[in-house]
Amino acid sequence: MRKILLLAGVTCFAAANASAFDFNPYVAAKAKYVFARNEAKVTGSFEGKGKLNDEVWGGSIAAGNIFNVINGDFRIEVEYTKNGDAKKDGGKIKTQGVLFNAYYDFDLRTAIPVTPYVGVGLGWGRTEISGGNEHIKESGAAMQIGAGINYRIYDRTSIDFGYRYITYGDFEKKYHAGVIYEKTDYKPRAHELLLGVRYDF
Repeated sequence: MRKILLLAGVTCFAAANASAFDFNPYVAAKAKYVFARNEAKVTGSFEGKGKLNDEVWGGSIAAGNIFNVINGDFRIEVEYTKNGDAKKDGGKIKTQGVLFNAYYDFDLRTAIPVTPYVGVGLGWGRTEISGGNEHIKESGAAMQIGAGINYRIYDRTSIDFGYRYITYGDFEKKYHAGVIYEKTDYKPRAHELLLGVRYDF
């Protein structure tokens, strides 16, 4: 959380130094290899922990704008992201989300068209859990933090290689019947490796 807040402060500083008249829109699409790390913790009359870890594919699309700042670029975008079904022992978890992302691209001032970047994002996550007689759909606050490298292959087209850690919205479920009380905290998480393409207009 501290790293996310620190990067958010950096991006806000960059935004303050960006020209309000810059209009450099772009669109992007990414494929993802996702290391899903979903946890559930039960407290109350019965206690226990469960994990559903799996490796799945996913994808995302985004649209944003680039602002020129000192020693680099500042980007803001809206992204929709979705992952394949994570499965284990008859259980299945689906995750998706809408994120508002901010990135800072570092200008290395070299002849090689490579630009490293860092980014953070906040938004809305949707998780669907099914297994046995249970079927849960819940939403919550999503967050991401990551970094990567952008490699320009043409004047307006570049390839993106990145990594991020993302939460798809924690939530809880409560069960109360007579003297039995249970609360289950769900934490859908993921480590994501991203490969994408970006086109600047």
